[in-house]
Amino acid sequence: MEPFSTAQNELNTILQGFALQNSGENVLLATVIKTWGSSPRPAGAVMILTESGLMCGSVSGGCIEDELALRVKKAFPVTMEQVEYASDTSRTLPCGGTLMLVLEPLSSIDDSEELIRCLTTGESVTRTFDLAANVSSWGPTLDDDKTEIKGQIVRLVYEKAWRILIIGMGELAQCVYRQAQFLGYSIEVCDPREDYRSSWPYSECSVSDCYPDDFLKQRVLDSKTAIVTLTHDPKIDDMAIMEALASEAFYVGALGSIRTTRNRERRLIEHFDFSEGELARLRAPIGVDINSRKPQEIALSIMMQITAERNNVILLSERVL
Repeated sequence: MEPFSTAQNELNTILQGFALQNSGENVLLATVIKTWGSSPRPAGAVMILTESGLMCGSVSGGCIEDELALRVKKAFPVTMEQVEYASDTSRTLPCGGTLMLVLEPLSSIDDSEELIRCLTTGESVTRTFDLAANVSSWGPTLDDDKTEIKGQIVRLVYEKAWRILIIGMGELAQCVYRQAQFLGYSIEVCDPREDYRSSWPYSECSVSDCYPDDFLKQRVLDSKTAIVTLTHDPKIDDMAIMEALASEAFYVGALGSIRTTRNRERRLIEHFDFSEGELARLRAPIGVDINSRKPQEIALSIMMQITAERNNVILLSERVL
């Protein structure tokens, strides 16, 4: 089984389940434990179903969800259950393959308040299933934890949220924020310009008024961090780029035309001793070329490029033929 690098969406599904439970619903959590052959969802994927028929998330991409909902309506499980869906049984997966699910009442999960806190703050958690004893548990992820199956013990690591740090708070930054939020990233935004900060419409977002070099120095820029500079002001963007290129961030991108990019490269080489090799990490002009000037589409092109980098995919436009 390959390690499951969860999108924050999976954790959000669990949080929505707790919210429904708090509103008085009986809520079931379905978790993909194992897959064989063709399966549209990986181990660790989750879905919540209520006794009244509400659903959120998916465990098969639409193949078995209706059957699961009917099962829950007919007999809501009171303890953890295991169920297998296979293409050669009456529970058919049209695309073939086999998957095993664990079904458990959300109310049976211990220390749920602490679990909710961990999920809300984006901390990594590990769920452990003892299939022989038919019990589950959870805890903060330890350094040596990994998604794995050992006999009848299954561990699923839900990694901490991937993060995007946005420099700038103009219209394009707002569009990037919305798309990154939809994709489940943890997001922080920085802009030393008061006029732009005052017009930022998302009160739930973490906002900094620092200059970007100080903003980045105050954070751990690890391999789950993407940094995008979107002010189009070299006095601001250059400070962020220099700090970002010295970090472990998996993606560093900067707004600007080809001409702007070339001028920036010359500045960084001539005045700040950057090498061409160091600058090769910088994605500039930022985003995948989809021939657009609309901020919504430019934001889409940026998130496409970040997603490709995150998933180690070489885009066709970047391949050396």
